[in-house]
Amino acid sequence: MTKEIKPAEGRLGVLSVGVGGAVSTTFILGTLAARKGLAEPIGSITQLATIRLGKRKENRFPKIKDIVPLADMNDLVFGGWDLFEEDVYEAAKEAKVLDEKDLNLVKDELKAIKPMKAVFDQKWVKRLHGTHIKPEATCWEHVEMLREDIRKFKEKNNCTRIIVVWSASTETYLPPSEEHNTLASLEKAMKENNTNVISPSMCYAYAAIAEGFPFIMGAPNLCIDIPAMWELAEKNKVAICGKDYKTGQTMLKTVLAPMLKTRMLGLHGWFSTNILGNR
Repeated sequence: MTKEIKPAEGRLGVLSVGVGGAVSTTFILGTLAARKGLAEPIGSITQLATIRLGKRKENRFPKIKDIVPLADMNDLVFGGWDLFEEDVYEAAKEAKVLDEKDLNLVKDELKAIKPMKAVFDQKWVKRLHGTHIKPEATCWEHVEMLREDIRKFKEKNNCTRIIVVWSASTETYLPPSEEHNTLASLEKAMKENNTNVISPSMCYAYAAIAEGFPFIMGAPNLCIDIPAMWELAEKNKVAICGKDYKTGQTMLKTVLAPMLKTRMLGLHGWFSTNILGNR
C-alpha cells in the first residue's frame, strides 16, 4: 500500500511552549542564521540527512529533503508562549548559550518574536515564578485561551499549518490515573478543574490537537502518552510524538548504556547534568 505525501505548501507556524528558554532560543537562532546563509544547519536531519536508494553499488544517496516534500526553512514562522515577557533576543541573552555576536546576526528577527502569555501552575514546576501568565481559570478555559492563541497566530502570520512543540521545563511527576483513560474523562477533569491530574502541558497538547495540529512533547512529562490523548489525536487525524528531546546527555546515555551492558562492564553509578535548561 502506498500513500501520497501532501506537498508542504505555504508557511509553517512553529509554536514553542517555553519559547524564551535556552532550547527554543538556540533552535530559533540557528534556523534563522542558517536560512540567511550565516551558519550551517548542523544537526538537522531535514537539511543534511541522506537516504539510500536502490542497491549500495548504485551509490545513490540523495538528501531526504530532495525525496520527501518537507517544509522549507524560509517558510518557518516562529512564536510561542513563555512565563517571562522578554522577546526572544533578550531571552537568548539571558540564557547565555550563544555569544551576543551570534545573536546580533539576526537581532531584528529575534526581537520581533514576542511570547504569548503562558498557562502556568507553580505546583508543576516548583522553582519557577512566572510573571507573564494567563489569568486564573479552569483547565478547560485555559485550553480555550490556547486555542484562540493558535488561531490568531495562524491568521496573523498567514500560516497554512501549525505545529506546537513543548520546549519548557519538565513537570512534576504525575502517575497515570483513570481520568487519563478516555477522552470523555479527560475533558470532564478539565472542566472540573482537577489540577491534581491535569497538567499545563496537557492543556497545550489538547489545544493543539483540537485545532487539528501536531504536538511534540520535548520533556518526559505524562502528557500525550495516555489513552485519552491517543483518542483525541485519532479523532482529529493529528500526529503526536515525543517523550523527551534526548539531544544531549540523555542521548549519550542511550548510546553508551547498551555497549556497557553488552560487554558486561560493571557500572556502579551514573551522574549527569542537564546543562542546557536554564530556568
